[in-house]
Amino acid sequence: MLRPGNTNSAITKKIAEICSDYGVNPVQGVLSHELSKHLIDEQFSIINKEEIGEQEVEEKEFGVNQVFGVDVIVSTGEGLPKKSELRTTVFKRELENKYLLKSK
Repeated sequence: MLRPGNTNSAITKKIAEICSDYGVNPVQGVLSHELSKHLIDEQFSIINKEEIGEQEVEEKEFGVNQVFGVDVIVSTGEGLPKKSELRTTVFKRELENKYLLKSK
């Protein structure tokens, strides 16, 4: 479905359809992003579960030579993430900063 002419909302609907066939729920708040050089979260994204009023994604059409990191996360429960005291740390490079990685 990730081909030119399709939209991100069509993929969200297909995820919901497949999840209902298997008796699971897509997890709310999960986004799949377009990837580009040095960026893993471009503006163009696909939402895993559409919730009115919560997190909304603008509908866009896929083009040629676009690359996506697709995250499909499902649950046998309600599809809501659990709150936990455990935290992960993810570091993201700031493109404005230049780093000298070579040494003499």
